[in-house]
Amino acid sequence: MSVSNYQKFYEPLNAVHSADFNRCIYCGCEAARPDFIPPIKFIHDWRDVNSSADFVCIPSCNECFDLLKNENNGTLEPRIAVLKKLLAAKYKKAIRVFNHWSMDEIEEMDIAFQISLKGGMYLGKEALSRIQFAGFDYEINGSTTRVAKPQREVFKVFDEEFESFREALAFASDTYQIKKSRLSQLYFENDESFDRAIGVFHGLVGGSYS
Repeated sequence: MSVSNYQKFYEPLNAVHSADFNRCIYCGCEAARPDFIPPIKFIHDWRDVNSSADFVCIPSCNECFDLLKNENNGTLEPRIAVLKKLLAAKYKKAIRVFNHWSMDEIEEMDIAFQISLKGGMYLGKEALSRIQFAGFDYEINGSTTRVAKPQREVFKVFDEEFESFREALAFASDTYQIKKSRLSQLYFENDESFDRAIGVFHGLVGGSYS
């Protein structure tokens, strides 16, 4: 299916601010190619006059484009949500390394492990930044959409508050003497609550966390 035959049906999405020019709207990386919403390969699913599809052409990086190539989304917001999930799944191991290890811990390993873990930490940190990217203000056919700044996420460990899961996990692990891997597992098994995770762990082992 030739892209050029169908481009006429799509309006370009353009960044409002120069700082966002040539930037992937999904993850914030440098844009390399246009992504069409709905995808041109699925255009006949959306050409009905009652379709709610956006029919926009947006800037994307190569990786986001490739991850989304088989996703049949008609509007921008669901497509962004799908992309975030795909990125999180692709970089799950690297994100885990970033969340579970500190540089001090890595420095104690032999050089081969250091190289591997440092690479994983860098990749995990970058992946989280891309997943958390909130997009940018854009214009389509003269109509401007302002993207709200994301609310600051807070991770609580009883009365303590942290700006990242990584910081909260490190504090809780050290304070309540639970291995990070086990605590992380319990956190997600207990409604993403450190308080409940700690309570469950110490309930299982018969200890006290007060």
